[in-house]
Amino acid sequence: MAAPRISISYGNDVYLVTFVTVEHDVKYKDKEMKAMAIIVFPPFMDWSWMKQRPQHLMTQFARAGHSVYYCNKTSIKQAPEPLEPNLVLVHHHERWLYEEFPKIRQCRKDKEPIILWCMLPTIYPFVHHYSPDLIIYDCVDDMPEWTPFESQMVATSHAVICTSERLKQRLCKQYPHKRVQLVRNGYNPDMQLHHSTKGVSHRPSDLPSGQLIGFVGAWATWIDTLLIQRVAKALANEASVVLIGPEFGRRNMGRSESNLHLLGHKPHHLLPSYIRQFSVCLIPFRRIPIALAANPVKAYEYLASGAPVISTSLPECILMHPHVVIAHTPEQFINKVRQYLYDRGDPEPRIQYALSNTWEQRYQDIHKLIVELLDPFND
Repeated sequence: MAAPRISISYGNDVYLVTFVTVEHDVKYKDKEMKAMAIIVFPPFMDWSWMKQRPQHLMTQFARAGHSVYYCNKTSIKQAPEPLEPNLVLVHHHERWLYEEFPKIRQCRKDKEPIILWCMLPTIYPFVHHYSPDLIIYDCVDDMPEWTPFESQMVATSHAVICTSERLKQRLCKQYPHKRVQLVRNGYNPDMQLHHSTKGVSHRPSDLPSGQLIGFVGAWATWIDTLLIQRVAKALANEASVVLIGPEFGRRNMGRSESNLHLLGHKPHHLLPSYIRQFSVCLIPFRRIPIALAANPVKAYEYLASGAPVISTSLPECILMHPHVVIAHTPEQFINKVRQYLYDRGDPEPRIQYALSNTWEQRYQDIHKLIVELLDPFND
């Protein structure tokens, strides 16, 4: 049977999008799910902006055989772009939703259920525009600005998924009659961090010489900039501190210490070449609500490289001990960084921990939930 093809018109141009079912390690029995689903991920963050949970999960859905439409937050007049089999990037969400998505609904085979995967609770008033069969609210952060919208989003959803134990406890307490499931973040083996060692990896030209203490991530309000400055100052004669990620107006911070280097945002595919050069990796989060509820993706990526990871006392990182080293005070943080700078310890347990917490494994947990929720479609 030929793979389904959908005609999509943009202006005078007509594009054909082909969906191909590919073999994958995840196997589905007929009694579990008789048809794959159409997964729609509404605008939350652009695909090319800091590859995080949304991109990783949607990739896993596609590789498992579902038809996935990932909608960018920004809109440009460009046809939907196939990224890999079963995964399509929607560049102009509004136009796609009202002009092209109805065709997709009409052409779906075997009555494929439509699943709306939401990470932004402010979308709840608009979910009916998708006419979904199933709505999943993936609660990824404890953002104060989302609080006024959360109760309605939860009420609209068939189930809630969250990323940390702290979030799960809060959600279960506030919404005792709603199905809440914990699915943490994970490591993407496609990054190949677990294969290569620092000695054989090419060193990017914008890295300073000598030992490197590194952080990868956005410089948002939950990052303890003062702690980073103290680390750089205390270890000025021993190592350089490298910060990779969007600065959000904090570029001047790099001028405080001569060994503190802000390299800005890097495309995700380049990050492994930087992480492999780090002697020690940092998770310097402040102990504020959003950070206390975080399950940092970077922790898994750091560990996959085998490098020691030093974190402030975040609940989710404490659960990763001893693979992640916890510091309860700034003095402890600096001392632990210095200690592991000279004695990195055994990398293998860290690598194995990352490999036991991959995004594919997270998807399999989600698959079990979806099979249960979509049981009526199997009748």
